[in-house]
Amino acid sequence: MMATTPWEVLFDNWKRRIDTLVKEHPLQIISWEATRRCNLKCVHCGSPAEAVNHNEELTTDEIVGAFEQIANDFDMAGFRHINITGGEPFVRKDLLEVLKRINKWPFYRNIDIQTNGVILADHPELFSELKLYGVTGLGISIDGLENTHDDFRQMKGAFAKAYKAAHLGVKHGYVVTVSLVAHSKNVAEIPEFFQMVKDEIKPRVFRIMTIDPIGRVEHDSQYMLSSEQLRRVIEFLRTEYQQSCATYFDPSVTMVEMGCGGWMGKELEGMFRPMIFHCIAGINNLGILYDGKLGSCSNISRDFIEGDLRSDRIRDVWENRYQRYRNYEWKKTGECAECDQWNYCHGGPMHKRHYNGDMCDCLFNNYNENG
Repeated sequence: MMATTPWEVLFDNWKRRIDTLVKEHPLQIISWEATRRCNLKCVHCGSPAEAVNHNEELTTDEIVGAFEQIANDFDMAGFRHINITGGEPFVRKDLLEVLKRINKWPFYRNIDIQTNGVILADHPELFSELKLYGVTGLGISIDGLENTHDDFRQMKGAFAKAYKAAHLGVKHGYVVTVSLVAHSKNVAEIPEFFQMVKDEIKPRVFRIMTIDPIGRVEHDSQYMLSSEQLRRVIEFLRTEYQQSCATYFDPSVTMVEMGCGGWMGKELEGMFRPMIFHCIAGINNLGILYDGKLGSCSNISRDFIEGDLRSDRIRDVWENRYQRYRNYEWKKTGECAECDQWNYCHGGPMHKRHYNGDMCDCLFNNYNENG
């Protein structure tokens, strides 16, 4: 059916771009899970350290070799950036060495690092060193006001270190994102926390992620958002995002957005983050996991690993596998089977899928429950 309103035209054009992206699947983003080791034990961790064998972690030469192989085998003209995650990336003592060695390729000089900020706060000299090797962005996780954050992170003083790291990151000219995981115990303080972040830290982005029932929270429902709490989060985002849009091109203004929790419906998408959501895992985003397995973001179940760089050529895996990421029909089960949002959502983010096709959580349904 042809679109009849400007909003429907926008959605149809966006959908065509997604369909083209899936068909062509250009490699534009590399998500490198540098390690699963961590200096904290956060209650909400989607990639817990205790779930893996750390002896299998890639060596310096192996990860540098993987980046070299990609540089030689792929058309990198449209490459965007590397996103380094963990665990806590800075517990890798060779992190700077890896960055130094891949810095010879110019397309690897746009790097974001996601961190809890503890090591950065303790070693502020890192801010100058990271700039030498192509790091342009820092994602600092802070999950509420001081007591709430420290409880969530299970470390007294974690808030002070994360706050210091974020503040220093802005001072040193990085594109800093302060990310908060919204859960049942911090929803009420989000407005106050955001005001503090905006006034005192002044990051480029304030991002809210909704807590997912994976990792350490998989069997602990006390932190999950109720439908009413989720609606409060979305309403906060709508208000603040639309206000920040008025000064989008001013780099001193803090932009507000929601992370990749999932599709929220045609009435809401585009109203609280600077894109219409579609999971890009395995489409233009390649994941290199801590042990060399090839997947996408580190929160996606290891049931969806597509290869192993220790035995497979990365380009062969990228071009010939990843069908579970690019062909969505296997996800059309349960609530998704009859959902009128399917043509846009395609079953939501991969990190919420089980191997049998079941979905562990749907934001769209949760938002609309009793609404």
